Amino acid sequence: MPPIKKLIFAPLFLIFFVILLLQLSPIFKSYDAIFSLSLNTLIGLIVISLLIMLSSFSFVLFATIAYDWKLILGVGGLAALAPFLFFGLSLGLVFGVGIFASLMLIFVTLENNLKSYLNFNPNTLLGPSIRHLASFLTVTLALVYFLSVNRIISEKGFEIPDSLIDTAINFTNQGQPIQQIENLIKQTIKDQFQNLLKPYLSFIPAILALLLFLTLQGLTSLVNLLIYPLLWITFYILEKTGFVKFTEEQRIVKKMVI
Repeated sequence: MPPIKKLIFAPLFLIFFVILLLQLSPIFKSYDAIFSLSLNTLIGLIVISLLIMLSSFSFVLFATIAYDWKLILGVGGLAALAPFLFFGLSLGLVFGVGIFASLMLIFVTLENNLKSYLNFNPNTLLGPSIRHLASFLTVTLALVYFLSVNRIISEKGFEIPDSLIDTAINFTNQGQPIQQIENLIKQTIKDQFQNLLKPYLSFIPAILALLLFLTLQGLTSLVNLLIYPLLWITFYILEKTGFVKFTEEQRIVKKMVI
C-alpha cells in the first residue's frame, strides 16, 4: 500500500485532537467550570467527550490502515508535541508523554489483534481499542487538570465560585431580596465554606480532577455508542470505494471423532 494511502486518516486524527486541545485550554485555566450548572457548560463537556471519541476513533482507523510502526511513531510524536502549543512546558510535557504512551499502548494491543484475528469484524476487532483509548485520554487530561488546578490553588488560593453560590441562593430563596442582603448572604456562605474547606485544601485539586474524570467518563461512555455504527459506515464506504478489499479463505481444521 502506498504511504500516502496509509496516512489517509492521520490528518483527521490530528485535526480532531487539536480541536480537543482548544476546547480543553479554557477549562485548564480555571476550576470554575467543574462547578457550573449551566447548559453551556454541559454542552461544552459533551463536545469534549465527542472529540475524545472522534480522536480515538480516527487514530485506531489510522493505525489499522497504516499498520506501520514508523508512521505510528511519527503521527504519535506530532500529537505529543501539540499540547506544548496550549499548556506551556510543564503541563505540555505531562500531557504529551501521557498521550504518546496511550497511543503506543493501544497500537501494541491493536497490532496483536490484527495479527491473530480469523474473521474481520470491525466492531469486535477495533471497537474495544477505541473505547480503551478514549479512557486513556480521559485519564491523561484529568491528570493534567489536577496539576493545573493544583498550581492555581497554590498561587491564588481556593474560593467557592460565585456562580455556585448564586445557584444555591436562587434555589432556596422564595422571595426577591434586595441586592445588599443578597450580597451579605453570598459573602456569609462563602466565608463559611472557606473555613470549612481550609483543613482539606490540599485534597481539593484531586477531588476536582476526579469529578472531571467521572463526568467526562460518563459522557464519553454515552458518546461511545456511536462507535459501532460509525465503524460499519466507514468500512462499508472503504469497501465500496475499493480503498480496502476483503478476501475469504477456507481453512482445514482437525477434529477428534469418537
